[in-house]
Amino acid sequence: MSTYEYWIGRDVDVNQVWRDYEAGVGYESKFRQTTCHLLEIEFHVAAGEPVFAFEAVFKTTKRYFHDLKKACLTPSEYDQAAPLYFYGVNRGSAIWQWLGELRQLILFGTTLGDEKVVGQTLDNMDKKLSILSKYFSSDVNPRDFAAFMRAKTAPDVQKAVQKMLKQRIKRVSISKEPVRIGSSVPTELVDVTRLEDGR
Repeated sequence: MSTYEYWIGRDVDVNQVWRDYEAGVGYESKFRQTTCHLLEIEFHVAAGEPVFAFEAVFKTTKRYFHDLKKACLTPSEYDQAAPLYFYGVNRGSAIWQWLGELRQLILFGTTLGDEKVVGQTLDNMDKKLSILSKYFSSDVNPRDFAAFMRAKTAPDVQKAVQKMLKQRIKRVSISKEPVRIGSSVPTELVDVTRLEDGR
């Protein structure tokens, strides 16, 4: 992607974009067969400005979530796991909403809220797991967190995630209940940002 493609849309291969979308109908079907929870990532932003980093944050989030699953799940679990689905962004408060399976969201959201990248050590792990279990019970998998600390990620992805973290994440929250298609968004969210602080 060139600078002009990112900022003004020059030379975007719109035909390829639509071909990729139309070829992914299976992922829409997978969504309808998956129990999804809501993930909210809230950034600190200056009032009144456009979301300049939208594509950078969007694509980094998608890539990193994929690589985290690949690194931390078994091959069979990875093959069965759903992707991260973009649900929306609220410009007024810079709240990004995503949908995904609870087990992966717990790992992704908690480590992102701690500003940790795959391969880094997680602090106060026992306390963190105990708190998470109070909210999400059996969906909390200690093996995922152990795999997170052992795993490696591509240097370019690690660098991109660090840049995304510099956008200043204010809050990461996960819904306790699944999202039901056709109903309102779950209102009971668990803030997993630095869980062990004051919990």
